[in-house]
Amino acid sequence: MISSWTRRDFLAAGALAPLGTALAQTQDAYRGIFIIMQTPFLDNPAKEIDEESLVRETDFLCRCGVHGMVWPAGAGETSHLSVEERLRCPEAIVKAARKRVPVVIGVHGKTNEEAVRFTRQAEKAGADAILALGRTDETRNLDELTGYFQAITSASKLPFFVQVSTDAMTVDYLIGLARKLPTFRYVKEEIAPVPKRVTRYLNEARDVLTPMTGGGARNLMNEMTRGSAGTMPGAGFADIQAQIWDWFQAGKKKEARDLFGKMLMMAVLEQQTGYVLQKEILKRRGIFKTTVMRETRNMSMDEWDLRELDAIFEALRPYFRVK
Repeated sequence: MISSWTRRDFLAAGALAPLGTALAQTQDAYRGIFIIMQTPFLDNPAKEIDEESLVRETDFLCRCGVHGMVWPAGAGETSHLSVEERLRCPEAIVKAARKRVPVVIGVHGKTNEEAVRFTRQAEKAGADAILALGRTDETRNLDELTGYFQAITSASKLPFFVQVSTDAMTVDYLIGLARKLPTFRYVKEEIAPVPKRVTRYLNEARDVLTPMTGGGARNLMNEMTRGSAGTMPGAGFADIQAQIWDWFQAGKKKEARDLFGKMLMMAVLEQQTGYVLQKEILKRRGIFKTTVMRETRNMSMDEWDLRELDAIFEALRPYFRVK
C-alpha cells in the first residue's frame, strides 16, 4: 500500500525536526561527510562480526567530526551479511553514536518484504534516516523498483536516501520518484558522469531532492564547487575528509584543495586494492583488530601497497583529528 502522506504532511508532522546533535543539523538538511562504515570481522572460521570493533568505529567517526554515518552499504560488505546480523547491529551503532552524529541505516533487501523488515527494525533501533540501494536481486525494471521504494517509505517516515545502483535509475526517474514519495529526500549518486548529474538535480529538483555522491570522494572538490550536499566515502581517513569539507565550507578553499590533493593518494590506492585498504587503515589507527574480509574478490594488498600506505600515512598524519 502506498503511503497517503504528502510532503507537506510530512513536514508539518515534525518528522524533520532538529535532532539536537552537536552538529546542529536537521533531518531536512543533512550535509557533509557521511561515512560508509566498514564491517569488522573476527579472524575465526565463521568470520563473525566483531561488534566491539563496530562500536569502536562508531565512536571514532564521531570524534573525527564527520557529519553522518551509514551502515551497511557496499563498502560495509552488505551483500555478505546475514539477515540476523543486519537486524541486530543497528541498535549497537545508534547506542554508541549517542546522537552525536546522525546514523543512517541501510535497508535494501532481496525482496520488498525483506527491505520493509529492515526498515522497521532501523526505526525501532533509533536510526535518524534510512538508505537503500536498488533491490539486491539487481532488477532494472523501473516499475518493480518504484514498488520497492514505495514499500520502504510506506513502512517508515524517516528521511530516505536512495543510492543509485544501476544506470536504469536516470536523473529524470529519480526526480519523478522524489515528487511521489515525501520521505525520499536524498540521492547518493554513483553513475558517471556524477558531477554533471549533481548539477542536474540542483538545477531541476532543488525543491525536492538533495544530491550526495560516492566514488571514494575522488571528485569531492568538483562536486562541492557545484553545490553537492556531501559525499559518502570509507571510514579510514574520515577526519581528513571531514576537515576538507569543513575548510571548504568555511571559505578556506586553498587549504581544502591542498589537503584534498594529499587525500587523493589514498583514493587512488583504494581503486587498486578495494575496501580492504579501509580496514588496514582502521587497524593501524587502533580501531579494528583485523583486516578480515568476507568479500575477497579483487580485495588485496601486497607489500608494495602497504609501503605506499606508509607514505600516505606520513603525509596525512599531521591533519588527524583523532591521534
